[in-house]
Amino acid sequence: MDEFLKNNREFLAKYPLLTGGKKLLVEEMNLPMIVHMNALFALILNQAKGFYPIWLNNQKYDDALIKSYFPDSEPLKKSTFSFLLKIYASLIALAKFPQILVTGNIVNFYFDKIKYGDIVYDNYLYTYHVSTIKKINWRIIKVMAICIFRHLRIKTVLKSGNFAGVLVSHQVGIRSGVLLRVALRYGYHGYFRFGTVLCDYKKLAEIYDYPLKPTSDEIDQIIEKLGSAKLETVFQEVLAKHISGLSTKDGLHAFAPSSKLYSEKQKFNADFGLPKEQKNIFIMLHAFIDSPHSHFKWMIFKDYYDWFYQTLQFAKKHPQMNWIFKQHPSAKYYQTNDVDFNLLFSNAPKNIVYLADDNQLDTRSLIACADLVVTCLGSAGFEIPAMGGVPSITAADNFYTGLGFALEPTNQTEYFNILSRADKIKPLSETARNRAKATFIYIREYAMYDISAYPKLTFAEEKDKNINNWYWSRISQAYLSKKDSIYKEIDHCINEVKKPNFKKLTSLEELFNK
Repeated sequence: MDEFLKNNREFLAKYPLLTGGKKLLVEEMNLPMIVHMNALFALILNQAKGFYPIWLNNQKYDDALIKSYFPDSEPLKKSTFSFLLKIYASLIALAKFPQILVTGNIVNFYFDKIKYGDIVYDNYLYTYHVSTIKKINWRIIKVMAICIFRHLRIKTVLKSGNFAGVLVSHQVGIRSGVLLRVALRYGYHGYFRFGTVLCDYKKLAEIYDYPLKPTSDEIDQIIEKLGSAKLETVFQEVLAKHISGLSTKDGLHAFAPSSKLYSEKQKFNADFGLPKEQKNIFIMLHAFIDSPHSHFKWMIFKDYYDWFYQTLQFAKKHPQMNWIFKQHPSAKYYQTNDVDFNLLFSNAPKNIVYLADDNQLDTRSLIACADLVVTCLGSAGFEIPAMGGVPSITAADNFYTGLGFALEPTNQTEYFNILSRADKIKPLSETARNRAKATFIYIREYAMYDISAYPKLTFAEEKDKNINNWYWSRISQAYLSKKDSIYKEIDHCINEVKKPNFKKLTSLEELFNK
């Protein structure tokens, strides 16, 4: 670690800290890769806007590490009134709980004109490792109180200093989500860093603007500028990169060499005892505790589990179609304590199959084996249409809503009506599939601006308890082997963020300059 601190300071000495301007409030230290990228983007914002970074303090705060990025930076000291704020927050939560208990509606919980119900709901699932909230109980009060306390503390901090805005690594969760929403509520900039995407939010209404989502105009632009032949070429290049696991962590599991790859539907149906003449409807399950509500604006079910369970009950009543429930490829990293899939599928009819985590297909199998893909808001809803022209149904707002290729019911009645005629839905037209391909290209490759100082990690690496022992040496190696590229990339980011109309950092222009 000492070697990294020395290398880091020497490498970043090219960018002396600008002082004298407004301050940037940076979320507390957490996992190494989050700390590193938050620090790099705090540096970019300092060089572009002159904002002086101030870190919120916590037990993980490492003064020597932060000073290797910013020698003169100091953490924000904890307020002496924290204990009183906690009591006050608890009393507010206690007073608001009866309304939630009576209505049963957690998601619509508001405090200080900010919607926090989605964060409370999702944080409850994550904290207690449950797939759904079957019964509202006193533990909701605890989560509400933590959320309110966070709000009160951040509001106090922002009001007491000369801050321009905040920098967060997520728009979900109590730590990042509340910090972002309080800042926007009171007129500060909300800088949201998603991987290597940086967004500048200015309004509360923008909190559900997912960084990777292209606009319909951007999809039109990609299709128009590339043309059919080049669109296909670029798509295949991006797809190959994704399959190799170089674009997302999920890709390593979705296309794992150990998973079986089918090229014929008849073979798949025969192996799983499914009627060969029936249409195959693939239900792509979600990691149940992975923030079902706070990523996007709405969903038409209570949560991911409710969507899955109701869809399973529907499937049992429709034997004229084959229903294949495919477990999420990274589900093992989002464990729950209240779901027994073996029990749920124990008495299922023969036309229903459950593909467990230890019985996964290579996702490319769906090109040949699926007639329809169903997801709540998952990436399968644009990936499979792009890869194989297979139509998809979604059950929530998501990062490809309204782009022209998915079936998008807005309530449960519409959703189940579509499912009831799923065997009659035709493959996508060439126009619709091209839009799915353009969406795939944007999301998987050009939504982000790659920075070589950010080595990509697998889920297993991110979850490694010893990550601090080896992560920093990877950064030092990148500094050594990719020095010129990193400087060039940081300088580019600074120049982009410096623009008066800066909104989001992407690399879409690079696509048209190839």
